[in-house]
Amino acid sequence: MCTSFVVHLDKTYIGMNFDISSRPIKIVLVGENQLQVQQKENGQFYPAFGMNAKGTFMNLLMVEPNEEGKYRRGKNCIHMMKLFDDVLSERIALPQLNEYLENNTIVNVPNQSVHSLIAGKRESYIVEPGRQKLDLDSVNQDFMVLTNFPVTDESRAEYKDASGPGNDRYIKVHEMITNHIGPFNIEAGFKWLMETVQHDGDYPTQFSMIFIPEERKVYFTLNADFEKVFEFFFNTKEIQSLKGFTNHTTWTLSNKGILLSELVKTL
Repeated sequence: MCTSFVVHLDKTYIGMNFDISSRPIKIVLVGENQLQVQQKENGQFYPAFGMNAKGTFMNLLMVEPNEEGKYRRGKNCIHMMKLFDDVLSERIALPQLNEYLENNTIVNVPNQSVHSLIAGKRESYIVEPGRQKLDLDSVNQDFMVLTNFPVTDESRAEYKDASGPGNDRYIKVHEMITNHIGPFNIEAGFKWLMETVQHDGDYPTQFSMIFIPEERKVYFTLNADFEKVFEFFFNTKEIQSLKGFTNHTTWTLSNKGILLSELVKTL
């Protein structure tokens, strides 16, 4: 269970709370220009979300399944993990994504059901296998929010009437964005994430982040400790302890990755 949003203002602000049961999670540099957060399941690491140096973000959030979105093979059937790889590796450029989605059928991988917020500097989409897609033009606003219920099923309804898993978090973020007064900044984004943190239950918040594509930087916190902020900079491929730490530490990221448990040691 997760909460994510994108806001397009003078800069683009992409935020996400990664809520998942206790398990190994790592941050990985894929190639030279892609950052992924991966979680371990059944002995293997799988991507949960990622972003690239060009400013594109994509996540994979749990959502209730539907028959039309189930995995199948067929002409022009594209499963979500291929879409994830193609988007973040830039084989599909965001300005061409709308046409791509019109010409292909997006399905899930076997035994999984996810949907995605795909966001960039100017374009953003919500993609839900077996359901409709949304973009900024169709929602007629400069932001999008995604949690764990199928948004496109309720795209014509008032946001306050949203129902399903994560609807409370969806409504809360929607209202905070709509009612925000003053300049937007990282602190405001983290405040919204703080308000939707999950401390208890099966899916506590493990990782919270704000990605600003124009800065090529990702700001993140661990285990809902918003007093201590890390930063990843695509230009240097380094993570550094940015705020709230007694000592300054830097880690160079590689394709081997670094476990969040290693970073937690500095908290």
